[in-house]
Amino acid sequence: MGMNDKIKSKMVALVGGIVFFVAPGTLAAQQKASDVRVVVRDVRQERDSIRAILEIEAIGISVAPREQMYLFPVIRDGKNERKMLPVVINGRIQQAVADRTERLSGYVEPVYASFTTKGNKLFYQKIAYSATIPIEDWMRNANVAIGQERRNCRCEFHHLSMEMIAEGIRFIEKPVRGIYDLSVTIPVPPREEIKYRSESGEAQIIYTVGNAEIKPALADNQAELDKIRRSLEDVKTLQGVKINSMTISSYASPEGGWKYNFDLSERRAASLLGWLRRNHEFPGMLLSARGFGEDWTGFEALVEEDTGMTAIEKESILRIIEDTGDLDKRERQLKLLNDGRTYRHVLANLFPELRRSAYRIDFTVPEYSQETIKEVFRSRPSALSLYEFYLLANEYEPGSKQFMDVIATAARMFPEEKVSRISMAVFSYLSNDVAAALEYLEGLEDDPDAWIYFSSFHALNGELDKAEQYAKRAGQAGNPEAVKFLRLIERYKVDEGVFQEKMKEWEMYGIE
Repeated sequence: MGMNDKIKSKMVALVGGIVFFVAPGTLAAQQKASDVRVVVRDVRQERDSIRAILEIEAIGISVAPREQMYLFPVIRDGKNERKMLPVVINGRIQQAVADRTERLSGYVEPVYASFTTKGNKLFYQKIAYSATIPIEDWMRNANVAIGQERRNCRCEFHHLSMEMIAEGIRFIEKPVRGIYDLSVTIPVPPREEIKYRSESGEAQIIYTVGNAEIKPALADNQAELDKIRRSLEDVKTLQGVKINSMTISSYASPEGGWKYNFDLSERRAASLLGWLRRNHEFPGMLLSARGFGEDWTGFEALVEEDTGMTAIEKESILRIIEDTGDLDKRERQLKLLNDGRTYRHVLANLFPELRRSAYRIDFTVPEYSQETIKEVFRSRPSALSLYEFYLLANEYEPGSKQFMDVIATAARMFPEEKVSRISMAVFSYLSNDVAAALEYLEGLEDDPDAWIYFSSFHALNGELDKAEQYAKRAGQAGNPEAVKFLRLIERYKVDEGVFQEKMKEWEMYGIE
């Protein structure tokens, strides 16, 4: 980091210039023509201190035997003033007095360096000075001076001079990495003029043993039947909706023979569909019902989640399911586990959950106007196309709450579609969320359509080598944006080099 413009010599403008201090003519007779020259190397912040790095050259100074000369940097701003450790030049007798006092009292005066004159010879010394002082808030506007004082045998100080050597202190601010912007456009998703959608759900209809008749008053059957009705009504509220079909799928639990259970599931599916026909209108809709027999897949899932069995019991059940292809034989083996206790548990607690019916409503909706998109987003976002999410997101400021809500919902609706993932990645990039942008692109590292986006996102993340690699790959794949990207990356690498040098200086000074 270069020297702050404020840090310069009083006499010369260049850093490292020499400042001459000539001793005043009113000094005592023993003070011959002399001066103190100071080269300012740096005055800077280090952690919670200010460090002054100077070269002090004392030329032709004479100090009486019973006196001392003090040379010291001073941090000052108005009435605020803090002296740093002094360089002390002792007269011959005064040095002996100081040594005796130190031996008797144990007190050692804090000094940076101490010298003793020899006889009547003029003192000459070049001193490399580097000392610190605790930082205080007011020092941000302070300048730096070099002071000279004379101390006589009665310990009285006489001010000789105070000359400014630096107009300010170099406060090292933490460097900030530049914004490496490789702008990318949001890919426009394909339009769906007619959108094919579906609504699915399950109804836990309870039947009497071996029976397929729908009895609304039995258990919670009426609430389960109302669930199907509400799903139909919700779909019908969509603007421009056309319900094309409804499919009922029924399943049975494994107790009893496989053939019997398969037939029972078909009869129950047909019974549920018949009940819906009698109690609701389905104009122009294709209705169908199908039985799937015993639901062993659902049974496996319930076993893994169950909290009433031991781990050994669960492992035994899952091994029987995996190793035994004959479904009737599976049930017979289950009945033998743990002297029948395990089977009784699943019969009472898990099998009822398997006697279920699923329904699916297939419908189409048209492409919506801008205003309708907002309404549908609030009520049923699954009816929107990715293109409609794109239009809606563009109405909000990137990074705003509304913007992020649209992005998150679209990603949830279209988790696997490539153009969806790229669009969501760009939306996150525009919100300066690079981590989310790269997360949306996971798995597309070898897809040429995604390379230019990887380049952009890694650049914004300060990973210029990766950005360059992806830009080169995009260029080889024929992407015209790659040439511009590579030119910008070359420039950004120069900026990054400067940034890293500043960071080294920052770390060297240990500033937090």
